[in-house]
Amino acid sequence: MTGAHLTTEADMTHAGMSPVFGSVQENQPGRYESTLKLGMAGDWVVLLHGTLPTGEKVERQFELRNVRPNQARC
Repeated sequence: MTGAHLTTEADMTHAGMSPVFGSVQENQPGRYESTLKLGMAGDWVVLLHGTLPTGEKVERQFELRNVRPNQARC
């Protein structure tokens, strides 16, 4: 579906970490992409919030398990 307005929100599955928010871009008709910087290793839940061109509200939830920390190169 083209023309949806979407945002993403990521929360850790345990308390103590602030949520991470991201915008979503429609990079091809009907294809959407979002980038989130998850600041800690562990389990995360990603929520997709949006409004379709018809005005219908949508929410979806995705679980990301065992996220690994980024490795900085020196």
